[in-house]
Amino acid sequence: MTTTSDEYAESFGFTEKEVFESLEECGQGKEIQQVKKWYDGFIFGNHRGIYNPWSILNFLDTGGYTTYWANTSSNSLVSKRIWEGSRGIKEDFERLLRWEIVRTPIDEQIVYNQLDGNEEAIWSLLLASGYLKALSYERVARDTFSYFDTGRKPSEEEPERFYHGFVLGLMVDLQDRYVITSNRESGFGRYDVMLEPKRPKEDDAIILEFKVHDPEDEGTLQDTVQAALRQVEKKQYAAALVSRGIAPERIRSYGFVFQGKRVLIG
Repeated sequence: MTTTSDEYAESFGFTEKEVFESLEECGQGKEIQQVKKWYDGFIFGNHRGIYNPWSILNFLDTGGYTTYWANTSSNSLVSKRIWEGSRGIKEDFERLLRWEIVRTPIDEQIVYNQLDGNEEAIWSLLLASGYLKALSYERVARDTFSYFDTGRKPSEEEPERFYHGFVLGLMVDLQDRYVITSNRESGFGRYDVMLEPKRPKEDDAIILEFKVHDPEDEGTLQDTVQAALRQVEKKQYAAALVSRGIAPERIRSYGFVFQGKRVLIG
């Protein structure tokens, strides 16, 4: 359950309808637009217009506009992350202060001990704690990624990580047909991406191995494709699928090879 989840979205605060009805009932109907300007700050899933209950209750009680939420928690962790952030992080905050929009990856499963090793985690922290709201988002399923995709220590093969994540994002629409997993153990290693069919009688299983072409190791992109396929076979990445009853002849392997904007799949 996260800030972009639709389930129970209207349970995390007062809806706009509830707030407006309460204002009318308390004789504050003329304040509707000003209350909206002050306290309409949350979006949960696709539900906009979720109001901070603490602020609304205090306004109904006192009739005064102020930052009721300011003293409800400490912001020392957020302040520390901003203070220690890079120039890029500070420039993004300046854009927010100018009411501009910032586009950034969000990891909704972020945990406390990842904050020091991942500068971009500040955005996930701010979203989860209510300082920011997501006007729109593109979701990649939580169950697709493992710690090895988003862990504290980034891969030494940054280009490969980029292509890996990009292709995963393109596969979201296949989740009604496949269980998609990434960087999980199988055989004698960890495959890059595995698509296990939910209806094995209709769809084949698929294993994807990503490699960035290195001219010092392979002469052509096709050579790198073959190296990727040999790795899948040598490390027996199909073992997990076979153990779950999928016949070897129903398992397809593909090597994805990248070189800049060039790609070869085989």
